[in-house]
Amino acid sequence: MTDHHPPPPLRLLNLRTATEILNRTTTIFSTRHHLCIFLILSFLLFSLRTNVENLTHFITTYIDNNPNPTTVTTTHHRHHHRPFFQLTRIGILDDDSLSGDNELNPQFFGNIPNPKLNHTSFILDSFDPQLGFSNFISDNGIRVSEIVRSFGTTSFRAIEIKKQENRVINNGRVEFQRRELNTMLTFVGVLSGSYGLMIIAFVVTNIWVHGVVFVLVVNVFLNKHMPFSQIFEKGAILGSRRLYGFVIMRWAVRDVFTQVLGLFFFGEIEDQDSLFKIFIRMKFMPFSTAFPWIKGFEQEIYGFMLTWFLLDLVISFVFALDAWVAMADPRKSGKEVMEDGCHLLSIMINPAINLKSLEGIACGSFARHILTHIFGKVFASMIQCFMEVYFMVAWMMHYLSVKSKDAECNGVTFGNSELEAMLEDDR
Repeated sequence: MTDHHPPPPLRLLNLRTATEILNRTTTIFSTRHHLCIFLILSFLLFSLRTNVENLTHFITTYIDNNPNPTTVTTTHHRHHHRPFFQLTRIGILDDDSLSGDNELNPQFFGNIPNPKLNHTSFILDSFDPQLGFSNFISDNGIRVSEIVRSFGTTSFRAIEIKKQENRVINNGRVEFQRRELNTMLTFVGVLSGSYGLMIIAFVVTNIWVHGVVFVLVVNVFLNKHMPFSQIFEKGAILGSRRLYGFVIMRWAVRDVFTQVLGLFFFGEIEDQDSLFKIFIRMKFMPFSTAFPWIKGFEQEIYGFMLTWFLLDLVISFVFALDAWVAMADPRKSGKEVMEDGCHLLSIMINPAINLKSLEGIACGSFARHILTHIFGKVFASMIQCFMEVYFMVAWMMHYLSVKSKDAECNGVTFGNSELEAMLEDDR
């Protein structure tokens, strides 16, 4: 009876091309146990992306269907209505019958010439009250004191009515501004809270997914089998302790260069409403692939999209191995992680460029547009999330390959003991 010894752990020393790395990655995915885990990770990414896109769509739809919430005080065009009544030299008549203070309506008085400057007219006739004149005018003459008293009383009443109208208008304006301020504060609060939750969800999800991939791949090379619960628990613990700083830094870098590009391409837009909508869409770009599309600014948006895609491709290439460097050696600082990651990329630069090019094609907006046209939006997003997990494993393979090559060149061993040390709980 022959003893069957377990096969030696897989080595990545001979993986020198992108094709070999992808073949080994596919081999890991072909196992049912591993495939189930990767599908769960893909579902986590899909849930994150779906929630981000739904929230972005809700906020942008709210902005499109409502006035600009940043406008607290809007310009109101006051309609200057003529007063309900006017004071004339003859009496108080309805506004619809008179044209002004200095003109008399021929409908009532015929063609009476306007009085000339420094010209005094006297009406010497009978002022019988039965003819429609006031009792204040009698005895074929004018009681000046009564007319002055009546005119002064009417003037004060007009001033009081005007003050009441202004008070009502001012109160209405203050109430409207108060409602606008409450609406703006509510919108800003909801937006800030939603954005904070998206940051937390983004960081937690990426930490968990990277941690599980790291634990699973290392166990594959150690030829160890772990149940689902232990893999996810171990990945969450190691990722939260080793990777949160890197994930936050990567998000911050993407957010900064997105805002800088937005300032460069959209800084000349004078329409504050459209500029605010573009700003909201750009804030959610580091979490998803949604672009700030606004009608009327197609030229600026096309330039922004092309520049953002190329710059994001370069930056993501620089960060390609940093996550695995931080997971493998938690003692390194952020600067050391960046330096070590760039150094490892330079050792096998050609496979890294090929992997990043393939990842950009499979997970980019162009592939998503084609997949959406063929399979629909939801299924296209699921496929791309699965491809993101696939390339995470591929970059982990690339890291172990280049780490083995670097250790061999420096005369340092890199084997099972080093892999087991990576999984130790660093409390």
